[in-house]
Amino acid sequence: MREVCICGRYGDVEDRDPVPGPVGDIGLKCPNCDHIDDLGWLAAREQAAIWAEVRRRYEANAKLVLRT
Repeated sequence: MREVCICGRYGDVEDRDPVPGPVGDIGLKCPNCDHIDDLGWLAAREQAAIWAEVRRRYEANAKLVLRT
């Protein structure tokens, strides 16, 4: 899923960094401006699918950083 951030960044929502959301839920932080979006506007099934992909990408990136 692609989206535009308030800073103008355009890209996959799954490429954002996972963070605690504003009301104790899961949020996604823009890598350009640190704006946090929650996933509350999505159905629970879509939230779970996006969160799983975010975690997969985040963990893959962390492994690459640790290798170098």
